Amino acid sequence: MPTILVVEDEQHLRATLAYNLRKAGYAVETAATGSAALAAFHAGAPDLLLLDVMLPEIDGFEICRRIRQTSSVPILMLTTPATGRSLRAVITTLPAADEQPALVVLQDLTELRRAEWARRAFLANISHDLRTPLASLQAMIETLQDGAIDDRPDALDFLARMDAEVHSLNRLVAEFLELSRIETGELELHLAPTNLRALLLEVVARMAAQSRQRGVILEPRLPERLPTLAIDGERIAQVLLNLLQNALAFTPAGGTITLSAVVEEDQVVVTVRDTGVGIAAEDLAHIFERFYKGDRARSGGGTGLGLAIAKHLVERHGGQIAAASEHGQGTTITIALPRSAPARARTC
Repeated sequence: MPTILVVEDEQHLRATLAYNLRKAGYAVETAATGSAALAAFHAGAPDLLLLDVMLPEIDGFEICRRIRQTSSVPILMLTTPATGRSLRAVITTLPAADEQPALVVLQDLTELRRAEWARRAFLANISHDLRTPLASLQAMIETLQDGAIDDRPDALDFLARMDAEVHSLNRLVAEFLELSRIETGELELHLAPTNLRALLLEVVARMAAQSRQRGVILEPRLPERLPTLAIDGERIAQVLLNLLQNALAFTPAGGTITLSAVVEEDQVVVTVRDTGVGIAAEDLAHIFERFYKGDRARSGGGTGLGLAIAKHLVERHGGQIAAASEHGQGTTITIALPRSAPARARTC
């Protein structure tokens, strides 16, 4: 019976490998450290060595070098990098007259595991975001049925709240469908020569009433001339409106939101800067992920999809979007748009 020496410092993985190999009909020896591996190898002369790279005392590469000085035994080196890759080894015994050879197949399951995790996270998030407004609607309907409908002021208040919840549900569904279209490549950009300065001023004008109502100064700081870009003006306006709405939601009265633009050699950088509450450091790296909601986003009642959509739309234009912030010091979002049209988009 062929003998396999399994060298792995992680106890559960070592036990799992040993169990499956014994089940496949092999004799198995194990070691948890580099020195123990060398001792077991010289004591037992195994037919195959399954060797982890990162080991205590002596690493796998040094073990391999030492063994190769005196032996040509097959060595299969295994490792799971710090990036969190997921590997599976499938060992199949092959029929033979005088030996028991085996076919070893290594499968990288990392992307499959990540996709499964993303699917579960998505279902959990969408279920939560649907369940909350639906529960509110159900509670208000039951209250009306229990007699509040006969009290006109209360009934009107409940109807207004129900209308807000329905609006929230419609927004969530619409943004989810749009994000799905973007991520699956179904959404096409309709590029056309666009006066960027006029577009930015139009976006500011659309947000002017809201900013006055909240007592926040919305200030465009634009050069007299900006280049004409081949962009989907409607989609870029959508991105900018989302950024300005976020800034407005988290900037207190008396604060300032600035929309500026700078022309560089091969791109135009548009910046939305606010003097609001800022974003916590632990949230900043995740704000463009779909459904991610730090304390800042939760307090505003958003869907958690707006910035994910913005990121996709900017990248579809061949651009980049980034955020910088300190908690309590405001937030700066920058969008870099190339001065040449992206190859992937369709020009109208």
